Amino acid sequence: MQVRSLLAVALVASSALAQLSHTIPNGYATAEGNSNNAFPWNRFTNTALRTQLLYDSTNFTNAGITYPIVISRLQWRANAGTTTWAGGVLANCTVQMSTAAVDQNTPSATFASNHGPNLATVYSGPVNFIAGTGAGTGIPGPTVVDLTITPFVYDPNTGDLVIDCDIPVGAGSGTGTQLDVQTTTSLSSRVYNSTVAGSPTGTINTSHGVVVTLDYTPAAGLYPGFTASGRDVAVGSTVQFTDQSFTSDPAGILVRNWDLNGDGVTDSSATNPSFIYGTEGRYNVSLQCIDALHGPVTVTRTNYLTVGAVDASFTAQVQTGNLVIFTDTSAGQPTSWQWDFQNDGVVDSTSQNAAFVYPSTGSYAVRLTVADAFSTDTVVINVGVGIIPVPNFGSTFTSATTTRGLWFQSPTKFSIVSLSVPDESNHGLQNVAVYRMAAAPPAFSATASGGLEFFSAGQPSNAPIPCAISFDAGEFVGVLGACGDGTTMRSSYATPAGTYATTVLGAPTTLTRFLTQTNIVSTGGNAPYSTEVAGALGRVFMGVTSCVGIPYGTGTPSGAGPAAPVMKCTALPFVGQTATLVIDQQDSNVLGFVAAGFGRANQPTPFGTVLVNNPIFTAPLNGGAPIGPGTQTYNLAVPNNPALTGVGPINWQNVNLIPATGTFSMSNANEWILSN
Repeated sequence: MQVRSLLAVALVASSALAQLSHTIPNGYATAEGNSNNAFPWNRFTNTALRTQLLYDSTNFTNAGITYPIVISRLQWRANAGTTTWAGGVLANCTVQMSTAAVDQNTPSATFASNHGPNLATVYSGPVNFIAGTGAGTGIPGPTVVDLTITPFVYDPNTGDLVIDCDIPVGAGSGTGTQLDVQTTTSLSSRVYNSTVAGSPTGTINTSHGVVVTLDYTPAAGLYPGFTASGRDVAVGSTVQFTDQSFTSDPAGILVRNWDLNGDGVTDSSATNPSFIYGTEGRYNVSLQCIDALHGPVTVTRTNYLTVGAVDASFTAQVQTGNLVIFTDTSAGQPTSWQWDFQNDGVVDSTSQNAAFVYPSTGSYAVRLTVADAFSTDTVVINVGVGIIPVPNFGSTFTSATTTRGLWFQSPTKFSIVSLSVPDESNHGLQNVAVYRMAAAPPAFSATASGGLEFFSAGQPSNAPIPCAISFDAGEFVGVLGACGDGTTMRSSYATPAGTYATTVLGAPTTLTRFLTQTNIVSTGGNAPYSTEVAGALGRVFMGVTSCVGIPYGTGTPSGAGPAAPVMKCTALPFVGQTATLVIDQQDSNVLGFVAAGFGRANQPTPFGTVLVNNPIFTAPLNGGAPIGPGTQTYNLAVPNNPALTGVGPINWQNVNLIPATGTFSMSNANEWILSN
């Protein structure tokens, strides 16, 4: 975005205006953040630390600060729950500020790329970390770093705000405490490097807002400014412009002249005009304002609007035999397509829609570039062939009492057929737990529990752990995994930290950190769990297939005391293989049947809920003889006929007659989709 230079006289004049205060992220002046972190100032170690904080401009405009301001003071506060700390001094520190050259939600790992041309060093010298005592959970902590800075002019109409804090090696002595952080609804990000002094690059965390309070005054002068209802719009769209200009002239702005299509001709003198863009292209927008004190001042935003530009997107459908079908879903009207199915720089296809057979199962980055006469766009999506892609390895997190993993909401029906934990520490044993959660896990330190579907411990690390766990679209899947035993857990941490865009059978979803503050070997996986949006994922490799045996519905007990039967698919319905249903029931001496049908239905009856629709047959368990409490299995050989691939849903339900009482009990149902 364009950044204007201001005259020094504006700084002098602004000092006569009222001193105001604002806390970012917006809304946390009196509210505690939901997380905490040592960065940027709790660093009393002999290592460097650079922390670049990026705050969305709406953290200001949503609070009514829609005009340029002069920032003169920065204050950071302690996390609410910490106890007492002695404080200390950090020597030779530097703070820089600028209007961001990027959107805070998509920062660069290169520090310099995030700074705009108005980059300024606003503080250089020692930083006092103030001693204190935590205020208690729910109450914002006291100020721990308070810096009076060289006044910095920031206009939220021209971009996001960057605060860049640098601590050199061996900077300080003393003890500090964690700082207050908001990791959701923060509209903030950070880039940090905690190991190498002067490193030009760092690690990105989105949705990470360190709480900072700013003292400021409105800047003196005339500053045209505006926003648009949309900046990337379709041909024929009407765009509404909102004036956000500011003047220190008490008489206000007298004249506004808008050039809305960049042709040098005034299109409107209204305060908030609208304009219809009928031709694709990129458009400059200019606003000239005139008041009685400052004369005409014009701001021009180059290529501010894009009309009819292409926006690359596609879907991927993973088929059998490592075949993936790609369908272009790009917006705009692209006239050319370039597919790079392995992201190796080689264009594999120029068709609008394409297909590719991959040499083996694995994770593949697929790149699509589309273009028209004036615009081009590229998108890269991680597609897993037989697996769910996870990020690269970063470090091994070793703990006796905690286990890490990942969770996601399933975008499609799928089954997990194998699990393995990367063993970078060469421990030799791996442990996994899989959960079918009722909802997304809560943010740490709140917890939820329940839904354990699969647990396996003490397995050799050199081979995947086989399993058969099926999920429906929309279900919440949690996976914990670590190498280790009952005395230590070694989670494979991903890099970079934070969420990770991935796919399940080609359908997009997002992986987020999943955690339990327990050793899953000791607890058998039955322990409370949470999530941390900004945390590093615990990597677990999942082998997946479109062959599913999804449980759904609820069982109905007979009324005689025992719980309802439970049905699971423990061997999936692959073409040419034997699928297995396992039924656990606790009624005594019952006659058990398995019913099959097509479609789904939930039909209440006096004896329970029928979940099988359009029944095609029933088959007795145990050859029609009475069965007692325990586990029963029902095996079905799926014919080796390729034409059966994709057939379904075939639904199954167990029905039990209890002759002694004349009552029935019914299990939940299980849905099959056949695959080869």
